[in-house]
Amino acid sequence: AEGGGDFARAMITTDTRTKETAVRFEVEGRTYHVGGCAKGSGMIHPDMATMFGFITTDAPADPAWLQAALGLIADRTFNMLDIDMDTSTSDTVLVFANGAAGGDEIGRGHPAAGALAGAIEAVARHLTRELARDGEGAETLIEAVVEGAAELEDARLAARTIVSSPLVKTMVTGRDPNWGRVMMAIGRSGARVDQTLVSVWVGPHCVLERGTPTAVDLSMVSAAMAEDEVQLRVDLGLGEASAVAWGCDLTAEYVHINADYTT
Repeated sequence: AEGGGDFARAMITTDTRTKETAVRFEVEGRTYHVGGCAKGSGMIHPDMATMFGFITTDAPADPAWLQAALGLIADRTFNMLDIDMDTSTSDTVLVFANGAAGGDEIGRGHPAAGALAGAIEAVARHLTRELARDGEGAETLIEAVVEGAAELEDARLAARTIVSSPLVKTMVTGRDPNWGRVMMAIGRSGARVDQTLVSVWVGPHCVLERGTPTAVDLSMVSAAMAEDEVQLRVDLGLGEASAVAWGCDLTAEYVHINADYTT
């Protein structure tokens, strides 16, 4: 019970800190817990890669239901993460359920099923954001929100391309209000796009509204990127599907980390 922090620290490589979180929830008078930790800082590009994630719960979950739930959750969290467009052969996310909380097995139709899946997703989302925040050399967490897509896969393609684009990453690094970088990313993503319908926000500032540049003060747009977290939001204006992806800026420190040693 006392070893969680040691476990999280033992597996880090170029990470600058551990990534851990836990939540507690109650359903019909019974209390359940979900905890998790993850490791990863470089060579991370959808899907996962060079990343380890371990999630545990004391809920008595049905294995088949739990596996299916984890797959859906990973597609919305860990598989929407990019650090540097590179991958390796080593990636794993595991969930363990020991049933110590007692009660009936939780699966489809159980009153606690939705809450348990929600708790696992909350842990996975937190860990994903922390992995992005601690990307090699990173100074800024980038969250890309794509709304109004014709299909879910379009939203995911666009969001993942935004956070993986070197030009978008360096745009944030340099606080450059060149929102054309975002348009470039969604345009090459493979998603269905009609540029006359697209709206773009950098932080709270709308820089493009249905294909027309706004009169926003670009110095305010630059200032919005001078934070430790920046949201880039796009409305494609074509439907109801949406997705979120996470990444980080690209700095000189990333080059030093990867250029100053030999493996």
